[in-house]
Amino acid sequence: MAIRIVTDSTSDLPKVLASKYNITIAPLSVNFGEESFLDGVELTNEDFYKKLGESEQLPTTSQVNPGEFVNIFNEILDAGDEIIGIFISTGLSGTYGSAEIARDMIKSDKIHILDSKGVTAMTSLMSIEAVRMAEKGKSASEIMEILEKMVENMKTMFIIDTLEYLVKGGRLSKAQGAIGGLLNVKPIIRVQGVVESVTKVRGRAKGIKYVMDWLYSEQFDLSKKTVFIVNSNDQAFSDKIKATLVENFEVGEILEAQIGSVVGTHVGPGCSGVVFCDMDIE
Repeated sequence: MAIRIVTDSTSDLPKVLASKYNITIAPLSVNFGEESFLDGVELTNEDFYKKLGESEQLPTTSQVNPGEFVNIFNEILDAGDEIIGIFISTGLSGTYGSAEIARDMIKSDKIHILDSKGVTAMTSLMSIEAVRMAEKGKSASEIMEILEKMVENMKTMFIIDTLEYLVKGGRLSKAQGAIGGLLNVKPIIRVQGVVESVTKVRGRAKGIKYVMDWLYSEQFDLSKKTVFIVNSNDQAFSDKIKATLVENFEVGEILEAQIGSVVGTHVGPGCSGVVFCDMDIE
């Protein structure tokens, strides 16, 4: 019996990595008016950001429903495998709750689910590490114990162009969003269960400097860690962060991901940042 990992599309896990690690991705939906698209399945990132730029109203997003999870879980259980599900923070979506309902409907002790308290590459990183632990022979209970520690040690820092989308989507208050109102101000946010506004800087160069100063001042040892660099439709910005990172720090592994339509609805285009776990994973 193998251990299979299930996550949701807000993990923004690249398809090549999902295939490599045999990770199942449950898609959320993004809705433009009457049109609904499965995140990462029916709408490419390029097409999404084009539609986002042309849309007068912010699109809405929909969580994975319990029935979809029932189908996913049963298919894996029928193959004789055990499940670890790692999902977007309950502070950001009801997707984890849907997975709970599905587990309770199936009534199997072979389904273990985790509130990642994160989003985008935070859940991607946990999912990949869970697979790696399973490959080393750890049991589901052992993996879950380590994942719960990972949740408390995840570190993130994102530079975005504007807080407009987070405010419109209800992820930040208008008061919090007001800090981004000045010319060329780039808000910096992090995710710790919910989206938190950290500070604001003038221009992207200072944004990158802020992130590097944060890494240095906290004395994070990245030499044996996996660092994800993500971006929302702005690879050039992501490349600058990556180049500055490797110039200033020794990093064990760098992975990259494109922010998809559900997360992109809330952060908008032009976001980039770093994600890693500040603990040794055995």
